[in-house]
Amino acid sequence: MELVLLVLVGILGWRAWTAFGEARAGHARWTRGLGATHAGVAELVGMADAVRSDLGAGAFRKVVALTGTVEATAEGARPAPVSGTASVWFRVLEVRLSRGKKGGTDHDVVGDRRWDTRFRLRDGDAAVLVDTRDAQVDVPAAERRRDEHEPGLGGERDFGVFRMLDPTLGHERTEWRIEPGTRLTVIGEARLHGDEVRIAASPEQPLTMTASERSDHIEGGRTGSRAAVRRAAGYAAGAVLVLVVVVLL
Repeated sequence: MELVLLVLVGILGWRAWTAFGEARAGHARWTRGLGATHAGVAELVGMADAVRSDLGAGAFRKVVALTGTVEATAEGARPAPVSGTASVWFRVLEVRLSRGKKGGTDHDVVGDRRWDTRFRLRDGDAAVLVDTRDAQVDVPAAERRRDEHEPGLGGERDFGVFRMLDPTLGHERTEWRIEPGTRLTVIGEARLHGDEVRIAASPEQPLTMTASERSDHIEGGRTGSRAAVRRAAGYAAGAVLVLVVVVLL
């Protein structure tokens, strides 16, 4: 009995720690959004040109939040694997679905592929270059497809008197993508790069790309952080309560 309760304490403690990590990530997302100057693309380009004229290109450095329309550069876009849609960024998560030992369905990640390229964020006549390396991307899943198990490719197989049953039910692939023409909000560090302004990640400021408006993105971080804190507190309290019961036994 004590062993079972101690295992439960461990599970609750692990869930509390995981929820605490989610709370920290949500809080960081909220504070980064608050620290970014909300600016129009044309306004930022004009500001960068003024600084270059007065102080030189290296003097311009600013954390900003910009909203505009995605435009492919000369590097072009690439077809996303699931939909075939031309995209400047995509991620495909492949999960193997199989029969669980207790009658449920097990989900095992067998592939997680991501591809990106630079693109321009345009608003009217003004545009900035976005370097997507190491970006944190918050866009809704665009495509989800499930490939059912194909007979003869892993179903029942006979090996002499032994019969092996492959538990695979199929594979599910989920695709997230950013297409040219998408309205996007980008939060990152702006610097002059040649003749144009480039938005990229820096050691102090991760690059965030989101389909939400800046205010919605910031509020989502705060709301998620608060919910995670409540979950962490609940799991931690449960772990302490069970531990007290173990001590009293």
